[in-house]
Amino acid sequence: MIQGNQLNRILAVSLVVICLIAAIVGGTRPTPELPRAGVSLEAARGGDRIEVVNLEGTIGGPRSLGFVSLPTSPLDQLRDAVRDRSVKAVLLRINSPGGAVGSSQELYRAVTALHEAGKPVIAIMEDIAASGGYYVASAADKIYANPGTLTGSIGVIISGLTFGQLLENYGVEPQTFKTGEFKDILSPFRTATPQEQRLLQDLLENTLDQFIRDVARGRQHLPQEGAEEVLDAEMIARRQGLDEARVRQLADGRIFTGAQALEVGLVDALGGYTEAVEDLRLMTGDPSLSPGGEADNFQRTLRRLLSQGVSAPGQSAWLARFFESNQATGIPGVPLLWMAPEWALR
Repeated sequence: MIQGNQLNRILAVSLVVICLIAAIVGGTRPTPELPRAGVSLEAARGGDRIEVVNLEGTIGGPRSLGFVSLPTSPLDQLRDAVRDRSVKAVLLRINSPGGAVGSSQELYRAVTALHEAGKPVIAIMEDIAASGGYYVASAADKIYANPGTLTGSIGVIISGLTFGQLLENYGVEPQTFKTGEFKDILSPFRTATPQEQRLLQDLLENTLDQFIRDVARGRQHLPQEGAEEVLDAEMIARRQGLDEARVRQLADGRIFTGAQALEVGLVDALGGYTEAVEDLRLMTGDPSLSPGGEADNFQRTLRRLLSQGVSAPGQSAWLARFFESNQATGIPGVPLLWMAPEWALR
């Protein structure tokens, strides 16, 4: 435990040094989209804000590396936003082709928890928000997409390889010891039996039913407050028409462009960051509300690294000294690497 705390502190100091170098050499990172007049891109530190949550890459995989918890995951951010009184709304930016079923469902539920807390959520689908990525977006109060965004792909897939014949050709004979008939299902050493094929197809169909039900529920949900401010009559009609039967018609794995998704009701409007910020201001009734800056996420990451080796007052004092200037603003996040699961919504 002592070694873990020491390593966390070493990592924290290293991270600070790297970030200071990045701040000096690279300056601030450019914003993803030029705002219209009147849309500030960063909230005053410590004030009420719109929390910006970025969901990027394949959904799922490990959330930490051993005993070192690196940066706050989208799921953690969404859950923290429910409890954080300074967060008045959430802007969810999605650029994901999908991923693990359970992780997609956890994110979906985290968005619905924000509804229950009375905090509006708007999703922006960027380059791609397909399958599990769309699953998460469907829970939002409003969905924006670019005309060329790739989305849809509502479906479930399990895939694998069989190379038993190849092994046989080389005189290799695998041996498997198991406790049940289906314990080695999807073994690469043999072809699936008819019973296994039926079992797997039933599993897929059951998961698809969950997917369809949640998408229909999410799309038919209307914001508790401010719906009339951001959803016109045509948008509401399209959402209400997306019941389970209609979603099932679209759930054959096909993909849509953002423009096509708008026509069938999978998204509400074409637009992006600026439009979403304006809508969230309308929904909250606070025209001064702005998105939180990247420095907020960096502070959370650094606090997490320090938390196991430094007391809470010590963290606050250390961070206050470090962040008394704006040097850390715009420092890029720390990426994590992981292996995508075989069972995926994609």
